[in-house]
Amino acid sequence: MRPGRPHIIALQREAAGRPLPPRTPDVALVLLFTVIFPVVALTALGYGAGRTIVPADAVKALVNIVNYIEIPVLLFRALAHQDIARDPQLGISAVYFAGCFLVLIPALAIGRLGFRLRLDELGVFGMGAMYSNSSLLGIPLIQTAFGTTGLVLLTKIIAFHSLILIPVATVIVTVGRGDVRGLPAMVRSAATAALCNPIILGLLAGLAWGLAGWPLPDAIDHVLEMLAVAASPTALLAMGATQAHFRIGGHRAQVLTGSALKLVLHPLLVWGLATGFAGLSREAVAVATVTAALPPGINVYLLAHQYDCAVGRAASTMIVASILSIVSVGFVLALVGF
Repeated sequence: MRPGRPHIIALQREAAGRPLPPRTPDVALVLLFTVIFPVVALTALGYGAGRTIVPADAVKALVNIVNYIEIPVLLFRALAHQDIARDPQLGISAVYFAGCFLVLIPALAIGRLGFRLRLDELGVFGMGAMYSNSSLLGIPLIQTAFGTTGLVLLTKIIAFHSLILIPVATVIVTVGRGDVRGLPAMVRSAATAALCNPIILGLLAGLAWGLAGWPLPDAIDHVLEMLAVAASPTALLAMGATQAHFRIGGHRAQVLTGSALKLVLHPLLVWGLATGFAGLSREAVAVATVTAALPPGINVYLLAHQYDCAVGRAASTMIVASILSIVSVGFVLALVGF
């Protein structure tokens, strides 16, 4: 796994203990275009394919290939080749999820006081404000911008992402639906589902392999490398094709407010926490903030669909925020100095 080209020299210099040179505005613009353009182009290509030649069933199959094979393999291989025990940097997980819960509080307040949402609708609205598209969009973006160093840092967020945030949102929705008696069973079911997630399994397997210090046989590593290389572009194509089969509905004020909470307030909170947290590297601050600036993940829509609650609003927010995230991600990259 090679680091993203814009950061090869930077990572080498930082590893050697030399300070990074200041970047001119021209270099910053070139870097922003290098990072953002491939992501936007592949997502747009996938969207166009989804609107024309790729039916919904084929899109679902493509997403399954990405989620069940390519991304788990990508994460496994990235962690298996790292000496994780020497540099765990788990502080990135602490500041990121603290930011998630901090943005959930105003989201619930705004949803209730501003839009008069029911508690189950608040669960979907709140999840949309704190749950990033860290896999389909986050992995290729972070890999392009920060290389393997950033990807390993991102795994420390993804490892707990679904495990923590999905049960929290599901509890709010379930309580709002009046299913309090089944709450403990629901929490166990949500936790079990998160632990059985193939992406999390890939993370855990790679973590165990890296901690054990085992080498990967060359023949097997070559197969894994081929799948890993295909993961990022295929994930972006799949995300674009998936969005092609959604339609933007009404509730513009809710959709725009949810997008602002996710794309503006969430990264600002995470950035503030990360910069004040001792021990986090510059890359860790950047990866956590960029991840928070990503649009809502598809699991927000799936939760809404599962409980038949605010489905149209969840889909609309995901699409609108995905479009606007071009600006938010670009701004965050400039904010963190990469």
